[in-house]
Amino acid sequence: MNRIVFILAFVPILSFAQTNCDLEALAQLPDVRISEVEEVTRPAPHCKVAGVIGTETHFELLLPETWNGKFVMGGGGGFVGSVQNTALIFGALQSGYATVGTDTGHQGGTIDASWALNNLERIVNFGHQAVHRTAVTAKALIANYYGNASDRNYFVGCSRGGGQALMEAQRYPEDFDGIVAGAPAYSWSGVASQAIQIQQAMFPDPTDLQQALISPNEAQLLESSILGRCDSLDGIEDGILNNPRQCRFSLDELPACDGEDSDACFTTAEKQAIATIYDGPVDPGGDSLFYGFPFGGESDSGGWAGWLTGGTGGSRRSDGQAVIPNAHFGFGNGIMKYLVFHEPDWDYSTYSFANFEQETAVMAATLNATDPDLSAFRDHGGKLLIYQGWSDSAISGDATIGYYEQVLAQDAAAAEDVRLFMMPGVLHCAGGKGPSVANFLTEIDRWVESGAAPEQITASFPPNQREGARPLCAYPAVAEYDGSGDAFDPNNFRCVSP
Repeated sequence: MNRIVFILAFVPILSFAQTNCDLEALAQLPDVRISEVEEVTRPAPHCKVAGVIGTETHFELLLPETWNGKFVMGGGGGFVGSVQNTALIFGALQSGYATVGTDTGHQGGTIDASWALNNLERIVNFGHQAVHRTAVTAKALIANYYGNASDRNYFVGCSRGGGQALMEAQRYPEDFDGIVAGAPAYSWSGVASQAIQIQQAMFPDPTDLQQALISPNEAQLLESSILGRCDSLDGIEDGILNNPRQCRFSLDELPACDGEDSDACFTTAEKQAIATIYDGPVDPGGDSLFYGFPFGGESDSGGWAGWLTGGTGGSRRSDGQAVIPNAHFGFGNGIMKYLVFHEPDWDYSTYSFANFEQETAVMAATLNATDPDLSAFRDHGGKLLIYQGWSDSAISGDATIGYYEQVLAQDAAAAEDVRLFMMPGVLHCAGGKGPSVANFLTEIDRWVESGAAPEQITASFPPNQREGARPLCAYPAVAEYDGSGDAFDPNNFRCVSP
């Protein structure tokens, strides 16, 4: 994974009276058990408060020695299972924010859903309750510690954290003033339908998970064919599709195998498997169940191989158990086995999707953050910034656009308070060939404080990849190169409507 480096914007640090960093000095809150209070010096001097809310929702609250008067909660990833805090990636603590993270009410691996087996309390906590209760608890402890309530309250998250962000805006609209939702996993039923149908195509035999139907070399040939047709549409040949929806590539353009299969051609079955990724899942009648994936990320190490088409290659875990071939295999099977059917022996390979929506309805009612009505959050003065990599192979860019468009269909005026920024060439949350380095905590704070909605955000390329930056434009606008000058200088681009 590319290392992400963020340049911290200047944030005024204010002085507040504060108690000592010890257990006796903290407020005793109902149904909250403080397990650890510790002074920590890095990455900035702070008081770490760890505890448990209710039965088993763990949290860690970091209280900086010099506080800026604001609070930010950071989201988690995957099935979470440990205390995670995305806000730390954006330098929250060094900028003076009090910040908190949670394990969402269970312990386990990021791609392990076995904790949910026949446990409704854990599912509800994971779905929405743990984040809300952690936010309420954190704000109460902050007010007690500093002698003042936080002036601004923010949430930042990506992937599962992006889904948590949307859930907060929908279910608990008064928790936060500004919310950042990156690559939001907002429909768990949708992700399950994508993942299972793709794995059915890639690994039709559940006893043979070593290599997917599409090999790494074939993925490379596929991507190079797409780029050969569409890379130059934006006037720059840089391996990045500025807007994949403008690409009119057809799978019929791929070389067909005439006889024996090889990495230099594609069989009919291979083309059908690829179409499953791009077209999205369908029910037995051919009706769409969820979005497909746009072009991009086919041969990136953090793209198709890691998320959709990678195989075990004969690898085994140190404890002798089989590894999963790719992340979507783990997430799709985990959702269906432990959140839908509660059957650990459920077999993905024989599932027909004939009653998918009915069978996932109970799970969806708790976990899906699909409600486009954000009126309560907006009436509270809330601002929502969504960002999404176009080449993301974990969360479909088309799905994120779909939710945003549903929000505007519900109320066109929502565009004043909700903005979406698509990131060309960027993988899941960060990385890839495109410009992925931007401090979205700084951006949401600037928006809330100023009231001026951002029209564009400058994103840099990862420092170990190349120098330069480009603008990210508020959807549906796209960054258009002016045709001259350095193609990695953001001043040579302007945001235009498509």
